[in-house]
Amino acid sequence: MGNQEYGESVLVVYAQVGKAKANHRVENNTHFLRPKSFRLPSKVVYLGDVATNTLAYLEHPETPFFPQPPQFNEQKWALQTQSGGLHVSISSDSYWGFGLFNSGYLNRIELKGPPQAYTRLLFDLSASLGHKPWEFAHHSSAGKYLTKQDGGVSLQSNEQAWKQAFETARSMFEEQIFMVQEKGEVVQKRVHKAVDFDNWTKAKAEISLENARFDLDIAKGALADGNAPGFERALARAEAYFIEADPDVGDEEMGEGMYASPQGQILDKEVDTGEVLFVDLTSNDEEE
Repeated sequence: MGNQEYGESVLVVYAQVGKAKANHRVENNTHFLRPKSFRLPSKVVYLGDVATNTLAYLEHPETPFFPQPPQFNEQKWALQTQSGGLHVSISSDSYWGFGLFNSGYLNRIELKGPPQAYTRLLFDLSASLGHKPWEFAHHSSAGKYLTKQDGGVSLQSNEQAWKQAFETARSMFEEQIFMVQEKGEVVQKRVHKAVDFDNWTKAKAEISLENARFDLDIAKGALADGNAPGFERALARAEAYFIEADPDVGDEEMGEGMYASPQGQILDKEVDTGEVLFVDLTSNDEEE
């Protein structure tokens, strides 16, 4: 399911659509995605939970463009966008029930760019959905649909592509844990050898080390649960505590209050099938 094209790594996967709502529109003139409150001539589009969550987890997406806007069937469409070096194309099509039910739709997701970017995206996407995206509501019909696609995709090969992406993302996360743990071991050795001075005490450093170990456990638990944002927050706190404990850094160099409360401001990414907002720079004169 993955291949190399013009030096870019390409991955194509298929996902079962769960929920779909009329929370977006496609502008008639530009074919750009717009919010449902958009007042210029436009048409309703049912993005569905897979596409909505995919777009929500892109860091800096360009306004999605529809090379195939919805027509009579508002849940049949194709869009494309870019986030940094990652190109994303998603199409929606019915594979069962003549398009009368949400459960009869699937999305084809094509990702071009660095593997670390698109595997992380699929990791986040799967964790945010209420179902495994490779498990189709109508198994037999999905299998027949996939075999007609380019390359003769099967249910098994599609599931394997998803799971291989997860393993790649998980390996990157585990490497991050390993690096932070290694730094922590170095700091711990420094703490044991150091003596108190004006901006640093061993007693406070030991507390920071304990907090760091606690947050490392939190990070590992979040990773086991597939919670990548929670993993990264916990790992960042652990790293901050290790820096705070390091006698070679000292409180003054840290900057007052910089790590005083590593568990302070936490912004959870809450993704649902609601409206996805984008900063549209296509025209300063267009009404948004």
